[in-house]
Amino acid sequence: MPEQEYWPYKRVIFAGTFDHLHEGHKYLLRTALRLGERVDVGLTTDEMLRSKEQREKIQSYKEREENLWTFLETEGARHRCTIFPINTVTGGADKMENVDALVVSDEIKVVENAFMINDLRGENGLRRFHIIVIPRVRTKDGRPLSSSRIRAGETFDDADLIY
Repeated sequence: MPEQEYWPYKRVIFAGTFDHLHEGHKYLLRTALRLGERVDVGLTTDEMLRSKEQREKIQSYKEREENLWTFLETEGARHRCTIFPINTVTGGADKMENVDALVVSDEIKVVENAFMINDLRGENGLRRFHIIVIPRVRTKDGRPLSSSRIRAGETFDDADLIY
């Protein structure tokens, strides 16, 4: 990816599990990379995922982190990014300074959490950030592409994805 001359935001954050890093994750990450000069990626820890459905099929934190770094390297953006562990829904974003925007998918619970984090930022005396909601990549059946579908054994042809 060629280096941009201008980014709308100095620092954006984005968080997720990034299990079986797929095109939906990559689309959201590429969007974050286009928006922020600096992109900080919160990665859910194994501890946070203990009660998740099909836990035994979820890749380890180390494997998910390595896959993220590899992707960021192929995008030519590794030097602009950090990856940090998150153990809570807020991921510490309610206390982070100098954050301009939070990039989230259009999943209702995720959007609700973003607004809750912004409320907490206000309570903590921090400037609220912009919340940028990005539609999820969908499959030809109209449902969102997801790691849980991949863990369930579904496979997807990139040509059938809807952006």
